[in-house]
Amino acid sequence: MDNFIGIDQWLIENKNDLVPIEPNRYVYHVSNPFFRDQIQKEGLIPKGKSETWLSNTPIEGKVIFACNSDNKDDWFQSTYDDDIYRIDTSKISNQWFYDPNFSWEKNNPFIITFEPIPVEAIELIYSGSGS
Repeated sequence: MDNFIGIDQWLIENKNDLVPIEPNRYVYHVSNPFFRDQIQKEGLIPKGKSETWLSNTPIEGKVIFACNSDNKDDWFQSTYDDDIYRIDTSKISNQWFYDPNFSWEKNNPFIITFEPIPVEAIELIYSGSGS
């Protein structure tokens, strides 16, 4: 339990604070295969709050979620067989921040950006079934 402070306490103290991070060369994005064709044509486009977001998220605006770790065990698991994209951050100049939904957790690998990511910086490394 020493890895955590209370989530409610963190939200009160840091609701509008975003902590910048210099991402690794590669970061990873997980997406439902339903969006595969659109992503391969348009790249990743920031999206606003939806039913898939945490209901009490402190994030305002449209973002792209990613994981700043090459360790597959760290990648977000939706419980579905999702697509996994590798984003080459050396090909973009996006500003990245720790995902405030997880910033209360030590060694948080989750990050966000408010900027689109072009097709040229994205590689589909795993094609999920969506099941």
